[in-house]
Amino acid sequence: MDSNNISLDVFEESIPDDCEYSPPIFLEWKMFFVGIIGLIVALISIIHNSLLFYTFNTSTVLRKRNLTYLMWISGCDVFISLCYIAIMCVQVYTDYFESFNLLVLWHEYLRAAFTVSHITLSAASFLLMAATIERYLQSTADNRTLKLFQILATHRTYVVFCCFLASFIFRGTVFFEIEVVTQPNCTGFSSMGLAVVPMFGENMDVVWRFFVRKIVTVFLPFAVLAYFNAAIVMNVRRTDRDQTVKALVLFITVGTRGEVTRLRSRLRAVTRMLVMVVTGYLLANILDIIIAFWETVNIQSLQDLPSLYTVLSDVSSFLPIAACALRLPIYTINDRQIRVEVRRKFCDLITQCCRCCPCVLCDNHQRKKLYDHQLESERLFPKNEPTPKLEQEMTQLWTKSSERLGLKC
Repeated sequence: MDSNNISLDVFEESIPDDCEYSPPIFLEWKMFFVGIIGLIVALISIIHNSLLFYTFNTSTVLRKRNLTYLMWISGCDVFISLCYIAIMCVQVYTDYFESFNLLVLWHEYLRAAFTVSHITLSAASFLLMAATIERYLQSTADNRTLKLFQILATHRTYVVFCCFLASFIFRGTVFFEIEVVTQPNCTGFSSMGLAVVPMFGENMDVVWRFFVRKIVTVFLPFAVLAYFNAAIVMNVRRTDRDQTVKALVLFITVGTRGEVTRLRSRLRAVTRMLVMVVTGYLLANILDIIIAFWETVNIQSLQDLPSLYTVLSDVSSFLPIAACALRLPIYTINDRQIRVEVRRKFCDLITQCCRCCPCVLCDNHQRKKLYDHQLESERLFPKNEPTPKLEQEMTQLWTKSSERLGLKC
């Protein structure tokens, strides 16, 4: 099953033998599940990931944390959700409302939307692989892995470029593999269809599509992420036993205990956040892996069960969109700094909108609530860092204790 779970083999059956139009089965189910629920979740995903991409790209605080992979994954999620609406939802609306104009429009942009969906979905998988492997190397205590981690950390831009380049190589050819076919003898819905165009010959095309591309872009990311996700969890459990010694070393080398606590808690937060994102990816794509394996082994037996194939395709195409929509809640729940920065950037966007179009949210009372002192305090002084007031109180307490003991400060 390919991006957005529309297999190229389905297109081979989309050209009718005669001029009779037969609507897809379970059209009411498709309208409810894909046309309504899928549309709502996709719109939420677009809003969430657009806000995340804007926050990661413009926040000076988050830029220092090198969240490059997460920023580009959010950008890919925006296009994945847009393509889901353009491909899946519009197709359901076309059949449900029997709109021929919408059908013509859908066929005009389908090749471009299908290609963008393939590329961005594969790029997001490769970027998630890179982030997971980097975090695994960081969680190990081996000197070799730490050196490799330093190399990858200093060349994240090249890694991101390689991820997109690999996506273009393995998925960009989809644009030339689909062709819109018209039948002059038919009218209405039966006059247009889709067909698969072999690029390398019939035999080589099967090898390229089913073995090379599916292994590299579907099965390999799933296996790599499953392995390294489990390895990260095991490494974190193993290193928790040595936290006391590490805390003592950091206390001596870095400085205050508050700084040590901040570094350790942030590292745990990033690890927990990445593990949850990868777990969500695995759960969202497990059904897609099963269908892809079934298609590779015996697609005819799957096509002989059209009801099951339809339901599984709709569910497997919806789950990745749901995983994209959950990125923002996962980030904000696990990372306090991201939560504060996202909220601050959202307030900035509201303020900019208020300058152009005043509304109820733009009065002084609402602005004061958005820019409260607690928010600014959290942004400048995170919870685990000592605030200037706390440091002043600690200094005074130390001075009084030294005077009582007769020590010189």
